[in-house]
Amino acid sequence: MGAMKSKVVEKSVQYFKEGLYCSEAILKAFNEEYNLGLNDEFMRIATGFGAGLGASKCLCGSLTGGVMVLSVVKGRKSADESEAPSFESAAKLHDEFRREFNATCCRVLTRPVEWGTPEHHQYCVQFVEKATELTEEILSEGIQVKKNLAI
Repeated sequence: MGAMKSKVVEKSVQYFKEGLYCSEAILKAFNEEYNLGLNDEFMRIATGFGAGLGASKCLCGSLTGGVMVLSVVKGRKSADESEAPSFESAAKLHDEFRREFNATCCRVLTRPVEWGTPEHHQYCVQFVEKATELTEEILSEGIQVKKNLAI
């Protein structure tokens, strides 16, 4: 197998296997590993993104979980702030995820397996892993940029 998985990837997969939706698992793992400061009440925001937006099987919850993380870190607090850091990060995550799997739609991604089966849940681990890895890569790029600007 390839490189070792980071702690946040391991936690995302663990929480997903324990029954959290992909969106919830990713946000929870990043909240813990990156000290995002989200309390349990705020974490509830991720629930509606599970199973492709409220079980509609549309946009993959792993992707939306990653976008929530990026938005917490790079999002704006008022209209006079630029949305560019958040938009650019979210677009990069979307594009890289789509490049990897040729789709972002939960229905399309899970077509090879029967919905709701243990095989379906196991099949989705790859999406949780990849979305978490990509989100972590995007965040680390941002940190490097900030460090370079501070020098």
